[in-house]
Amino acid sequence: MGSTATEDVVPENKTPSPTSVTKLYRHDCEYNCCASRWSEFPSTDDDHVALDKKIAKISIVHRHVFEEKRWVTKSFTINSLLMRQILVKALSKYQDLDMDLEEWTFQPPYAPLVHRWEQLATLRAEMKDGPEKNAADELINFLTPITASAVDHLAKTRETKKVTFEYIWQILPPGELAVTKLYGVDTVCRVVKYEKTEIQRIPVWIIHLEYVDWNGQNCGYAATKTVISAFSGYRRVTGLPVYPLSFEEDVTEIREKMIKRGRQFEKYRGYHFLTCNGKRVLIETSEERTVTGRVIVDAFAYYSSHSIPKPSLRSLVDEEEPIRTPKPQKDWDTTDIPNSDSDSEVMVEGNELQVVVTKDTNISRNENFTAMTDEHCLLATPWVKGMDLKTKEWSQFLVDELEEIVWNEKAFDNLVLPEGEKELVWDFVESKNMSNYAYDDFIPEKGRGIIVLMFGPPGVGKTYTAEAAAEKSRVPLYCVSAGVLGTLPSDVEKTLDDTLELCRLWNAMLLLDEADVFLGARTNEGLARNELVSIFLTKLEYYQGMLFLTTNRIASIDRAFQSRVDLFLPYHDLLPPARRQVWINFFNHIGTDKFDVNDADLDELEILKLNGREIKNLIKSSQLLGYKSGGKVDAAKLKMLAQKRLAALEKMED
Repeated sequence: MGSTATEDVVPENKTPSPTSVTKLYRHDCEYNCCASRWSEFPSTDDDHVALDKKIAKISIVHRHVFEEKRWVTKSFTINSLLMRQILVKALSKYQDLDMDLEEWTFQPPYAPLVHRWEQLATLRAEMKDGPEKNAADELINFLTPITASAVDHLAKTRETKKVTFEYIWQILPPGELAVTKLYGVDTVCRVVKYEKTEIQRIPVWIIHLEYVDWNGQNCGYAATKTVISAFSGYRRVTGLPVYPLSFEEDVTEIREKMIKRGRQFEKYRGYHFLTCNGKRVLIETSEERTVTGRVIVDAFAYYSSHSIPKPSLRSLVDEEEPIRTPKPQKDWDTTDIPNSDSDSEVMVEGNELQVVVTKDTNISRNENFTAMTDEHCLLATPWVKGMDLKTKEWSQFLVDELEEIVWNEKAFDNLVLPEGEKELVWDFVESKNMSNYAYDDFIPEKGRGIIVLMFGPPGVGKTYTAEAAAEKSRVPLYCVSAGVLGTLPSDVEKTLDDTLELCRLWNAMLLLDEADVFLGARTNEGLARNELVSIFLTKLEYYQGMLFLTTNRIASIDRAFQSRVDLFLPYHDLLPPARRQVWINFFNHIGTDKFDVNDADLDELEILKLNGREIKNLIKSSQLLGYKSGGKVDAAKLKMLAQKRLAALEKMED
């Protein structure tokens, strides 16, 4: 805009007399696209300053623009201090909202006011007569026609339980309890914020959520997000990937169910040795697997055994802490959202020379088990981190599918060993459990473990000895084969470190099966294998737990290893009385009512030269035949199966 006058302006502080002359200045449009206008000021900047000073004293400044042949609201600003105080209470902790930064200006679609309309009305209803009540009345009277259409639309959505894509923001305000799926399981989360954007040119709503999780040290709010892709027409609210809990038919029943599940989550914080039958989700790949058997729930062990910092969780204690939008731990059940900065260098504030956080090899627990409220339990994740002991895979387990272990009290009693050896094994185990074995070598932390070497032919009870001892001690048995440890010295060392550290954390017994490659005597030729043996010997020197080793080649073990063994347990082919006892143990375990076997039959079975594993396989095979025929398994069938096995073994030996 330009000015057509150059005369001096009358000073503002000079009060004009009735006969004074008022000067006006014509401002013409430089582009001839709009009509000229007259102003008291030669400069448009002065014009704007004067207007700002004038409207600053007005409670509400309502701005309009002319669109489609009518004046519509462009924005409005709240200047009244009383009105601002009322809005501060009504909009508390709303989606990163800072009205000072917004200069107390609201623009369509006025989402904060629509979402908090009921709170605003409640505040006014609770006020006593006075200036504050008058300000609230004036504010709501002004806002009602502006927000009426949006508020009415939200009420209609609640009535029909259907929504269009454009109005998703109405039903998912910050602080709203919402239902979404974490790894396919319904979970109640709290909405932190929402945003509308595009992914691959498709409009989407991204709903940022928080839920209660455990990071191995404390509980807190973790972040995740769910994507709602564009759709046409109306869609049922409860069919969305995330929807308000209030839209469910029976909110009370769902709340009670989720709180009950949350109490299970609260119970399983820390270390727990349990059984699980159902499904699990691999932590690294999010693939679903089935699980049947014993698991260890321990998030602390997961993070400490990997070079992964514990995720930062927002505190549960300080509920007044402003809700922000942290980076999600992981997108559980959402569409991948491309990150434009994913290929760029991560920006870290501060000097570039900083300490790198690495894995600690001997981390102690520092867990905070503060009691959770019903609200925390309602928002708790249904998944807990742990390891499937059968596969050694770190996974997420459903708390609903975890159960206490039913211990086999007869496992150790059924162990068949020569007289005195079974008691000797238990004496070692029990002494280690009771005393924590305080003995030290001359070098601190050295030689405090118990190493039991079991050697002999296959199928005579070596592995079962370790299983029975762990069962009677009610501790985990961590089974590892030599093949899992690897063949490269660097791989063996790392795997051994991880395994021994987990056994220390869990007070688990370690069974290293088929350990011949690590026990063999070192030679001048096999340098690579010599290195494996040396690494193995060094690691065992500082192991402080109970270790069972099995081998079929006792004659070839290294001399240095012989001196480190605390108990040698030789195993031999079973003698007839031992074989008889093994047969009886299996019959009792499965049920004597399922077999038609008498003492005379046992006299014949015990003379058959079978080991314990072969007897177990015969029992299993006979059971399958028994299920097919629908009757008991008789001795004749057992003998027939045993003789065929023995005949096959003889031909294999020839």
